[in-house]
Amino acid sequence: MAISTTLRKKIGKPMDPVVFEVEKGSIRRFATAIGETNPIHQDEAAAKAAGYASLVAPVTYPCCLQKFEETLAVLDVNTNAIMHAEEEYEYFKPIVAGDRIEITHTLVDAYEKQSPNGLLVFIVIETRGNNKNSKLVFKGRRVLVEFRR
Repeated sequence: MAISTTLRKKIGKPMDPVVFEVEKGSIRRFATAIGETNPIHQDEAAAKAAGYASLVAPVTYPCCLQKFEETLAVLDVNTNAIMHAEEEYEYFKPIVAGDRIEITHTLVDAYEKQSPNGLLVFIVIETRGNNKNSKLVFKGRRVLVEFRR
């Protein structure tokens, strides 16, 4: 089976946005989990001394600002046969505790390649994160691969 009709119809159409409130505890846990030791991620006084309003999220934090299972369901993707291939982000403003970030995913491409064991369907998703003033905070691009026999 090639790329599904559902997937083809979704290309270029933004999905419903999801809003996330960025919390201090979440930033601290994420920084600890990735081994980030800069005090602006753990100590609010250090973040403020560095010129930020509150704790600053590490640069890879936007991967936490997603309900990706729901996105995959909308795209009719088999979550038991999906692999993460690549991911990249472009930043326009630091994310800090107290921010309200609206996330919108858009399927920007879907293509297939034949492998010796089956078909690989590549799914390219662009993610945009806007702040409460509708200003772009970050843009991400993720490539997923669905294996089909």
